[in-house]
Amino acid sequence: MSESTPTGRDPSTIPEDIYALLADDNHHEVSEENVEWAGEVFKNLLRTRLQKREPKRGEAVLRFSALGKKDRQLWYEANMPEVKEKMPGKQNFKFLYGDTIEVLLLFLAREAGHTVENTQLGVECDGVNGSIDADIDGILTDVKSASSYSFEKFKSGRYLFDDPFGYVAQLSAYASALERDRAGFLVADKVHGDIAFVEFDKAYIDGNPPAPRIAKLREVINDASPPERCYEPVPEGKSGNLKLGVGCSYCGFKDECWKDANGGKGLRKFVYSRGPVWLTHVEKLPRVDEG
Repeated sequence: MSESTPTGRDPSTIPEDIYALLADDNHHEVSEENVEWAGEVFKNLLRTRLQKREPKRGEAVLRFSALGKKDRQLWYEANMPEVKEKMPGKQNFKFLYGDTIEVLLLFLAREAGHTVENTQLGVECDGVNGSIDADIDGILTDVKSASSYSFEKFKSGRYLFDDPFGYVAQLSAYASALERDRAGFLVADKVHGDIAFVEFDKAYIDGNPPAPRIAKLREVINDASPPERCYEPVPEGKSGNLKLGVGCSYCGFKDECWKDANGGKGLRKFVYSRGPVWLTHVEKLPRVDEG
C-alpha cells in the first residue's frame, strides 16, 4: 500500500485557489521547482503520446485503465485489435491537448499551495498494472479535461450513474487496491475554463474491488466469441431512426460490432453540425450529408 501525505489543505478549494493565482492583481513568485517538475511530466507525456505502439492481444490488454471498460469492447481489443478504426490526427490532437490541460492543472494546484505527490505511482493487483494520476492533499485523484457537457456531469454527480467510459470503476479500483478511503476527480471544462474537485463516497470504493473484475475480464477475453452488446440503440428524436448512444459512438470497434445494422449493411454515419451520428436503422433519411 502506498501512503499519501495528509495535509491541512482541502482540494475542494483548488478552483478558487487557481483562479486567485492567475488573477491580474496577484503578485506571485513562480516556484522554479514546480516549473521543472511540470516540464519533466510534460516531456514524458509527449514521448508517450507520439511514440508508435503495436496493438496488444490477449491478456496483455488488461490494465487498470481497462477495468471500467465494457466487456464486449475489451473482448475486441484482446481478440480483434486489427479491426479497430484508426484514430485520425485531429482526434489525437484533441487527446494531446486534453492531456496537456491535465498536466497544467497539477502544476497550478502545486503552485497554488496544494500538495501534489505520487504522480504516476504504479499499482498492481493479480498481475494487472496501472498508475494513478496523483495524490492531492492526501486524496487519490484522477485528473480530467472535459467537454462542457461532461464537466456538468462530474460537477452535478450524474457521472456516478451515467458513466459510459468507466471512470468511477477505474478510480475506485485504484483506491481499493491502494487501500485508500478517499478518492475524487479534478476536472476542467476545456471550453469555458471552469474547474471543480469532486470527491465521491467511500461506498463506491468498497463496491469496486479490482480482483473480482480482473478475474471476470480474464474469462471474457479468453472466450471464443464476444459477449452481448454493451448498449441498445436509442431513438433519434421522433424520426423513427435508431442511433448509437454515447458509449457506442466513441468506441473504436463500433463498425465491427454493429456490422449487422441496417439489414446487414452496417452503420450509416450522418454528419450534423453538432457532430456525427451513427444510425443502426434508418426510417427517415436525415437532411444532412452522409459520410
